[in-house]
Amino acid sequence: MTFKKFKNTDIFHNTLEMNPSYDFVVYDGNIYLNNGTGSIDLYGGASGSYPYIPKSSDKLSFKSMSSSSFALIADGALMTSSYPQTASIVREYITSDAATITGTANHLNSLQNTLNHYRTVSEYYNFHYYTGSAAVNLISIPSIVFGRAIKKGTVEMDFYVSGTLVGKLKDSNKNGELIQTEGVGTDRVAGVVLYNEGFALLTGTWDIGGGHTEPYNGPSVGDITASWANYGAGMNDGLASGQVFSSSFGLSFDGTTKTQTLTLLAHAEKGEYNHSNNPTYKTYGQETAPLTSSMRYVEPRELTIKNVVSSSFSDTDADFHKTTYISSVAIYDEHKNLIGIAKVATPIRKDENTEYSIRMKLDI
Repeated sequence: MTFKKFKNTDIFHNTLEMNPSYDFVVYDGNIYLNNGTGSIDLYGGASGSYPYIPKSSDKLSFKSMSSSSFALIADGALMTSSYPQTASIVREYITSDAATITGTANHLNSLQNTLNHYRTVSEYYNFHYYTGSAAVNLISIPSIVFGRAIKKGTVEMDFYVSGTLVGKLKDSNKNGELIQTEGVGTDRVAGVVLYNEGFALLTGTWDIGGGHTEPYNGPSVGDITASWANYGAGMNDGLASGQVFSSSFGLSFDGTTKTQTLTLLAHAEKGEYNHSNNPTYKTYGQETAPLTSSMRYVEPRELTIKNVVSSSFSDTDADFHKTTYISSVAIYDEHKNLIGIAKVATPIRKDENTEYSIRMKLDI
């Protein structure tokens, strides 16, 4: 077996940045993400995926399954379970004053240093601005959704009443300020978004629904006007279905993911890799058995190689050329331990006068 060492010019390290789009819709206590279920499985797939094990003689099963239940399952049948945790967007309505913060406002307190850190970007990041507000609408977006960060300039929040858009917020300046671009209150700042941390804080209390009221914060509070402080009612905030059914909400943004990639180039130069140990490389029907005795072991020395060069004529063989087909590239570490195999979709025809460079890419 021939080993070739990768040169420095054959190895490339790159970072691939992608910005997938996410579109949440909230209506009547239900959340939808990209027209599907509104939660993400913490194990990496969309919510609704599940683990499974086919029953076989090795008797593998889930820990929660009893031996009697296992015995009732037919061989080859799939045993299924469920992943225990999912994540989705959450709304918290926090009432506060300048002196006292109670209840779930501890989540707001935990953002004090983060908010003040961004005050050089916008004064609306001032933490005391939110502790002095009558109410703070805190929207939490799990990092498993957006990745490393929310892309600046892509955040949009829509407020609908009876299917009509009554207000829209955008981070138009890419500095985190959520500015109203449509409806009553245009050009006013209703809150901020924390791109790296995945939070939005809304304090806009002006009426954007033309006097429309609903129990956005539950029946105990009663009907209140449509405003950005009441945006996202039913967003995993404990509000039951059927309480806010005239309003709906949209939240869209682009995430940011970065994937490290390793690209390797393997070269098959002229005159290289033109021999194969595959039995089909030799002409069929030859005697290949070795001569053995108590004194010697001799393999056949004059075996002919099969001529696979096609001829233009049916009754004439083409001139012989050593020809192989490259189907895979094996990668070894410095101790010659096999660590990976890259296979090509279609075997590559290689003779002594051709050369190829095979590119392999690994996402880390």
